[in-house]
Amino acid sequence: MRTFLRRGAGLLLLATASACSLAPAPRMPATVVEMPEAYDVEAPPAEVEPEALAWWRAFDDPTLDRLIETALTRNLDLREAIARLEELRHRYRIARAPLFPALSLSGDANRSSTPANTGLGSQFGGDDDGAGDGDGGFPGLGFAFPDRFEFTTYSASLGFSYELDFWGRLRNESGAAVRDFLASRGDAETVRLTVIGSTISTYLEVVSTRAQLAIAEDNVDLLRERAELTRERYQAGLTNTFELYAIRQQYRTAESNLPGLRTALDDAEGRLALILGRYAGTIDDLLPAGLAPAIDPTPIPAGLPMSLLEARPDVMAAFERVEAARLRVGARRADLLPSISLNASGGFQSAEAENLFYVDQWFGNLIGGIVAPIFQGGRLRANLGAAGAQYDQALIAYARTVLGAYREVRTSLRQFENERERYAQVMEQVADARASLENQLERYQSGVGDYVEYLDARVNLNGAETTRVLAERGFGEARLAVHRALGGAWVAEDVEEVDMSDNEGGAQTLPDLR
Repeated sequence: MRTFLRRGAGLLLLATASACSLAPAPRMPATVVEMPEAYDVEAPPAEVEPEALAWWRAFDDPTLDRLIETALTRNLDLREAIARLEELRHRYRIARAPLFPALSLSGDANRSSTPANTGLGSQFGGDDDGAGDGDGGFPGLGFAFPDRFEFTTYSASLGFSYELDFWGRLRNESGAAVRDFLASRGDAETVRLTVIGSTISTYLEVVSTRAQLAIAEDNVDLLRERAELTRERYQAGLTNTFELYAIRQQYRTAESNLPGLRTALDDAEGRLALILGRYAGTIDDLLPAGLAPAIDPTPIPAGLPMSLLEARPDVMAAFERVEAARLRVGARRADLLPSISLNASGGFQSAEAENLFYVDQWFGNLIGGIVAPIFQGGRLRANLGAAGAQYDQALIAYARTVLGAYREVRTSLRQFENERERYAQVMEQVADARASLENQLERYQSGVGDYVEYLDARVNLNGAETTRVLAERGFGEARLAVHRALGGAWVAEDVEEVDMSDNEGGAQTLPDLR
């Protein structure tokens, strides 16, 4: 039996050592090969501390940090992506399994009882009259057939089967499964980045809408008082009807904007709750009354390398899908060639259970087979053609992803600089409006100015503050767009990871192939 096993192992090693792969050589689309070395965007040099570039920590807002940690724990889209990735991890193990021999252990007990006048017994003069008198047989030899044949057999065996991966079909299929997993991991990273980005964007919307609503409510109070004073001045003959109706119209317009702002705030808070995996109206514990994210006007470092584009998870996922399609072309080529398989079994067999494991009761079988496709109606050639077309599609999709990613980075860099310039201009506008208010207050307190002029200065300041709130949100969104376009942080060592820990126990992390 040991000789039998040694021969099988020798054949296996010989076939494995001579295996090859039929996958085509890797290639890149011309669009990717011709990618520029750097972005054609000029930005002022930035001398900042590394902490300012640490992804969402750049917003320097503990409330936002807490929201992102909650989203990474409870967001349902991210949970679904992780579960999908877990499924592919198991599918990879399924695809890898044929690379190894299959072993099976079996045990049988067989009891057989058949009449002697049937089958082979009837050909040798077995008792065929059905009387069961045992007259059949070989009278001259003094031997008579029994009425029935009865057998009892016990066996225990170990089975072995293995397909020799001579052409690399199984290895290419397994490699493609690995690439599918890595591509899905990139998809999950994209979902994670989207969840973080959506949390930040919606949070900025909540902050902005709350601030707009507070300013609008103050503005309504000011305009109500201004309209009342104008009515008194009109009754005293100090102003005309045009000013009276103009102030009233301004007051009514400001008042009519309040319901829309309240609706927008409720909608934004509801969407934020959905991102956090909560019901709408249940996130008050995460949103304190005073929300004031820090605005970092620091310019983004100039000369960002194009290599940062490769850190985008969607670009990585598209590349892995190219490799998966390439390996499947090799697997489909191998389908056109003969397949070689080994099957073996060995064990013990006996008519008595107590003698089953005696050394001299062993048996063994070794079968080697080769199967070559001759004619299958063009199915195998069509499979190869379909795999080649899928490879071309993956290359095109990869090129499109790279082009889109380059455009997003370039656009976001320009947008950031434009919003940064706009924010600086708006802050000057706010400073002028505040200086005007202080001047009118001094004039009124000294008896030189009119109270109406003071109210008008306050209304003007509220208008400037509303513009400032919108500019802050636009600036924050522009900075977020750069992070999104570059796949997170633009300095790799500054990225701070957050554990996706489940509130109900256990840490949520992206599965690995192990």
